[in-house]
Amino acid sequence: MATPHDAYAVAVKTAFYRRFFRLEQKTIEIAVLIPEADWRPLKAPWWRGKDVCIIGADLDGNFLLRHCDGTVRYWNHREGTDTVLAPSVRAFATQLQE
Repeated sequence: MATPHDAYAVAVKTAFYRRFFRLEQKTIEIAVLIPEADWRPLKAPWWRGKDVCIIGADLDGNFLLRHCDGTVRYWNHREGTDTVLAPSVRAFATQLQE
């Protein structure tokens, strides 16, 4: 039986060529996606939001976060902002492009 994150598992395996996420005018180039079994809660002094896990990072060192509400967010270190990329991990994974 398929799980909700099966699309993410495929994304992890194909990240070497499906590594772009397009967000309005910006294209995020993914450097790494972390397998779901290795997700851990983020504990960092600069994070003031609710519980999140780092699920990946881009080439600029910004994080992809799985928020406790299920959304996938983009944490921009330079701006100190997080932006919702997708309503779920599955939706995020299916939006990755070559």
